[in-house]
Amino acid sequence: MLLIVGVVSTAAAPQQPDEVFKDFSKRVSDYSALRSKMEKGLPVAAANGDPADVRSAELALARRIRTARATAHQGELFTPQVASAFRKILRSIDADTWKEIMDENPGPFPTRINDAYPKTQPLSTVPPNLLARLPKLPDGIEYRFVGSNLILHDTRSNLIVDRIPEAISMAKGPQHPLAK
Repeated sequence: MLLIVGVVSTAAAPQQPDEVFKDFSKRVSDYSALRSKMEKGLPVAAANGDPADVRSAELALARRIRTARATAHQGELFTPQVASAFRKILRSIDADTWKEIMDENPGPFPTRINDAYPKTQPLSTVPPNLLARLPKLPDGIEYRFVGSNLILHDTRSNLIVDRIPEAISMAKGPQHPLAK
């Protein structure tokens, strides 16, 4: 006689990466919609191309977004589940990708949510092979590395939207499988 015993768990099953990224994409889309709402009524900065007008519009948009997101905090878009899924991808990069990230990485500096990205700091880019593995972002929102952190940078308002602390290792890149 065969006895089959089953165990019923009341704990929620862990989300699959597709579900996690779908949740992240929704959160980013919601932020993008908020930004669009905050842009209404602001002068169109690119109309005349004057840098002072562009900067003025950027600052006005940033003020509106900061007010609307006054209680914003780390982890609103990069939830713990999302951060974990991103870290898994980021920590599996090859040595060449890590080197490319480090070549443009401005190094660590404070990255508080709703703060402006300092105009005195260079903007890193994310290698295309890594972008292909991460969820696509709406126009005007970009991934950036700042030291070991991965941030979401709103290029229209120049604000830091969210961040994943310690997303990558700064100490030493991944080892090439053939390197000894």
